[in-house]
Amino acid sequence: MELKNKLEEYTEHEFLTLLIAIFDGKYSSEEEHDAIVNNIISTSEHPKGTDIIYYPEDGIEDSPQGVLKTIKDWRAKNGKPGFKPE
Repeated sequence: MELKNKLEEYTEHEFLTLLIAIFDGKYSSEEEHDAIVNNIISTSEHPKGTDIIYYPEDGIEDSPQGVLKTIKDWRAKNGKPGFKPE
């Protein structure tokens, strides 16, 4: 999958696919893993960085869907744009 520069360039499904790849280990190399993680963190702009993936807060589902919800909620609360329409 092509990595994009801004979250609003992704559809929600495309971004979820990136999260699933990380959770399920579906990447071809450590370089690809790092590129995907760095892209998720940079495009989400979430202040907790990789912790939202690897160390979710109590009460947050430890899954791709839980990370997606965390990012969406934080972006909405902080006036950031969401995903592009499907």
